[in-house]
Amino acid sequence: MLIYVEPTPYVAGLIERLIAGWPGGADVMFLGENVSQQWHISVMERGWEILPGETTAAARRLWQRISGGKYGVVHLAGWGHPLLLLAMLAARLRGICLAVETDTVMPSNQPRWKRAAKALLYPMMLAIPSVFLPGGTKQKRYLQHYGVSDRRIVVAQMTVDVAAITGHVTGISAGERQRIRAAMGLPRDACAFLYVGRLEPVKGIAILLEAYSEVAATLDKVRLLIVGDGTMRDMVDAAAMSQPEVRWLGRLDAMDLRNAYVAADVFVIPSTFEPWGLVVNEAMAAGLPVIASASVGCVDDLVSDGETGLVVEPDSPVALAAAMIRMAGDLPLRQAMKQAARERIAPWTLAAEAEMVMRGWCGALTK
Repeated sequence: MLIYVEPTPYVAGLIERLIAGWPGGADVMFLGENVSQQWHISVMERGWEILPGETTAAARRLWQRISGGKYGVVHLAGWGHPLLLLAMLAARLRGICLAVETDTVMPSNQPRWKRAAKALLYPMMLAIPSVFLPGGTKQKRYLQHYGVSDRRIVVAQMTVDVAAITGHVTGISAGERQRIRAAMGLPRDACAFLYVGRLEPVKGIAILLEAYSEVAATLDKVRLLIVGDGTMRDMVDAAAMSQPEVRWLGRLDAMDLRNAYVAADVFVIPSTFEPWGLVVNEAMAAGLPVIASASVGCVDDLVSDGETGLVVEPDSPVALAAAMIRMAGDLPLRQAMKQAARERIAPWTLAAEAEMVMRGWCGALTK
């Protein structure tokens, strides 16, 4: 049984591969639909289930399904929701093998009382699952911090449909790329930086705009593309109105988003806190070097400073501007990083992630 918070493109792709690879398939439940944003993922035609919106009804339904006793494995997408904790308890009481995937990393500025409470409670809670499936290195380190032994950890390599993105990008000719860039208002010889994500304070939007102002004041042939929407849309819209070098594209559908990756030269993710950052996987699959804040959860695995991109100090417009200026002014560096990024992300496929997840299940079942 697979229990996720909401159906997203990444989650749907992973689930389909897990069902295809696991003998007997799997039942799938979601706590809600379009929780974080409008994903428009079809659920009913796949035979997947959305829990009732009313909490008591959802809890009852979840408890009944797990307590039915027909499952060999219950797989949870973390523990950050009361219903996921309920599922964890139900699986434990029924003696069902429990697998928990996680993208959680150590926060940088947590209040002392919260650190103390977690130090007391988390070792007991995290002793319940049979196996953990962290997204990568930082997430594994988080589990180890709370006493989870390596024998209960299988790193899953959290990812997206790398093969599809790479295939789309490599199938576009140089001439077609120029037409895509022209449609986005990008001059042929400009270095285009791309941001993709929600327009929220934690994503470092204000930091990015401040840094880019310094970049644009220093270099002539630079542009900034911003894809996404959120509470900071007015700030982004104002920046785009006052600076012709900044283009806000709003939310894009899957094909237009892939074309934004095609058009760009460098990907930027300046988040002050980011558990993983799947957009980094997408950007690298498209062959883009990445400038990432050190607070981004995937940097230890994907963004090697000076090799596949540049890692900068969090919450520092000065550091981010310096990295952007360096990238914009060094075409050979960008080309080398482009190749290295594509090679680094190539093994991080959804099929490979599904294999690692199932390996974790099998290992837990045989203990």
